Amino acid sequence: MPLTAAVAGRLFRPDIVFVEVFIFFRKTGDLLSPVLHIMESLMSDTTNIGASPSTVEKEPHPLPVHQGSGKDHSPALHSHSVCWNCEKSLENEDVCPSCVRIQPFGSERDYYSILDIPEKLMLDPRLLISAYHEKSRTFHPDHHVEDSDKEQSITLANASLVNLAFRTLRDPFTRARYFIGRQRGETGRMHRKTVLSPVDLMEIMDLKEELESISGSERIKEAERRLRQIIDPLEREIFASFEKIDHLLENDGKGAPTLNDPLATLETRLEKRSYLHNLLKELGEGL
Repeated sequence: MPLTAAVAGRLFRPDIVFVEVFIFFRKTGDLLSPVLHIMESLMSDTTNIGASPSTVEKEPHPLPVHQGSGKDHSPALHSHSVCWNCEKSLENEDVCPSCVRIQPFGSERDYYSILDIPEKLMLDPRLLISAYHEKSRTFHPDHHVEDSDKEQSITLANASLVNLAFRTLRDPFTRARYFIGRQRGETGRMHRKTVLSPVDLMEIMDLKEELESISGSERIKEAERRLRQIIDPLEREIFASFEKIDHLLENDGKGAPTLNDPLATLETRLEKRSYLHNLLKELGEGL
């Protein structure tokens, strides 16, 4: 399949349309200034493109979350400060130390605390997988078949959240997006979208045109090589940002003002990587 055909499917995607309209105005020269603000506004409403593939160990089998009882087992974070059964005071224990009953995750339990791991950008994959396996043993439905309906319902909800926490944190790039949202006080699974600067957008669109112009029998391999020359150093910069931010947190504490600029830089690098990986994915689809 020609390389241009591999990207033809993007013609009606809003994010790509806006970028290419932006290029049109750039080529008109003095028309750029009055529309720049409008184009940036349009770009801020588009959806993220590209997926971030996992770069750590293969994901273990997720905990089975059985359905069919007619009950709602959707993951929900329940606030609690006492055991639902014996009403003894609790401090985020998974199991009540007094009556040994499974407890629902409280609303203050983020994905890091659900897995009982430190809130950092640089995580040892072995630590993450070990924590996941430990939680799996605690909340595996097969271990609670004799429990009451209420306990089974709590167990299923907790198991679902454990799976979600692991899927989010196991990939360093999705973990970084979640981490940034946490540092900014955002709640929930969705966080605000980052908009690349016009300069970055133009660089990506110029690269896209360059890749489409490559000809010859080895065009796909050459285009992939060209993309990796940009993505690999960018990912090294992202991991350098991880180390810098973790160091700042260790020395200055959570929410320190000094984090603002490093977080903004990291967010921009993550978004640029997402665009580039989308191009890389399209190259594979063109094979």
